[in-house]
Amino acid sequence: MYCHHCEKKQTDDAIYCSQCGRLLADGEETAAALSTERSMLLSEQVASVEIDEASQQPSKPKKTRRRRAKSSILAWLMPIILALVTAGSVFSYYIYQSEINDRVIKLHVEAKAEALAGKYDKAQKLLQEASDARPGFGALQKDAEIVALVAELAQSITAAGKQLEERKLEDAEQTLERINGELKGHKEPIYIKIKHQLDNYNVKLGVMRLTEELADLNTVDELESRLNIANQLDGEEALAVKEQIVAKIVDISYKDAEALLKKKNYSDALALTDRALLFAKDNERIMSLAKKITDAQADYEKREQRRLEQAMQQAAAEDLKNQTAAVEVVKIESTLDEFGDLNIVGELKNAATRPIYSISVQFIVYDADGKEVGKGKAEATPDYVDPGQKITFNSTVYGVYVENTTVVVDHATWYLD
Repeated sequence: MYCHHCEKKQTDDAIYCSQCGRLLADGEETAAALSTERSMLLSEQVASVEIDEASQQPSKPKKTRRRRAKSSILAWLMPIILALVTAGSVFSYYIYQSEINDRVIKLHVEAKAEALAGKYDKAQKLLQEASDARPGFGALQKDAEIVALVAELAQSITAAGKQLEERKLEDAEQTLERINGELKGHKEPIYIKIKHQLDNYNVKLGVMRLTEELADLNTVDELESRLNIANQLDGEEALAVKEQIVAKIVDISYKDAEALLKKKNYSDALALTDRALLFAKDNERIMSLAKKITDAQADYEKREQRRLEQAMQQAAAEDLKNQTAAVEVVKIESTLDEFGDLNIVGELKNAATRPIYSISVQFIVYDADGKEVGKGKAEATPDYVDPGQKITFNSTVYGVYVENTTVVVDHATWYLD
């Protein structure tokens, strides 16, 4: 058998609930049946007595019969009166217990409302008052334990908030971690306020840590890692620190990109501005610098193209000269001896842009009329000559016998180093 009010299990012969005191449904039927049965038994006994007396005694006077009639009526009324008294007592006790239950329920409801509003001390007093009225009510005891735990957590949350105000971040972090551990597995509505405060303080702690670290961060990589942490935080304070991190990323990127621009390292400079725009989309400062770098790069590439073309032309000219005009004649002197032989001394120069070696020349001798009167070939010394250095050659043309001659180097050969 179970109580229809508090649902506590009762014995089969119980009339009243041992938990809340209410009259059980089966108990009402039993009480009524007992009263009826008792009345019937009493009636039967009275009837039996009257029959016995009638059978054993002869007829009595009229006054005696009246007395017997009154006794018979009283015998019939006594069970009824007893039943009414019993029913009245039971009803009075039922009303009394119902009033206690209603009061306990009211106190319980008020305690829950106060607890949900964060007034834990008041909720505990109400639960204690309800428990005093119904000491064996398990729901009251369980709720009292929950409110006591929440009240303790509320004190810890308050302590964490004070630690944050005093910038004792390590102590605050330990306190918040402990509270978070104690809240695990609790999903009751009474814990919502504590969890909300815990979330707020965790965000505040994260923001304060990031703010402290921000002054010492000087690279985009470091700032990016902190920005990833800030992106996991909510609230206005978190938004403010995100904006500070992004602003610092922009400043560092702008400064580094400008330095690379001065060094004409356009590719790396543009890489920095592109990365900065990932964090600060449409930032006018970075976009303006990126355009400046792009324009400078385009201009530089044009100038480089022209320079390369000129260099190629110059190189081609130099190569042509090295291949065809590496030996330049500085001067040639000739002397006719008494035997009619012409002694020739020539001075040459390396006009190439590279060293040359194994230089030899062929020359022709002309008279005053421009008629060829001789020719020859000579090896120049030294054998190896750097660009711009001079070399000489000596030779003799025999049997010229002509004064006022002109010696012309007709052909020269050499090897480029």
